[in-house]
Amino acid sequence: MNSKYITLNANDFEKAIADSSAIILDVRTADEYSGGHIPNAINIDLSSPNFPDEAESRLPKYRTIAVYCKNGVRSQMAATLLANRGYNIIYLHGGISEWIKAGKETTGE
Repeated sequence: MNSKYITLNANDFEKAIADSSAIILDVRTADEYSGGHIPNAINIDLSSPNFPDEAESRLPKYRTIAVYCKNGVRSQMAATLLANRGYNIIYLHGGISEWIKAGKETTGE
């Protein structure tokens, strides 16, 4: 377990994002995002060199950021980076792959 952010499984992540104050952040590429994402998620590609600046400009620090990617690797890196910048982060263990496996809703495909 990482002390800088909270790691959740798909069921607990779903409960956490039901709180409308959480911002859902998909850190995959735009193509991956358009192929299907968690409803109401915003997309900021972690592989973009502008990721830190774009995150700072689009994500208020007073809101919880619920971050995910495809399998959890990129979102874990994003969770660490954002937590180190003072954000309150929750991280979807296993990414959208686990979300879909758990039968959760996606949109955009």
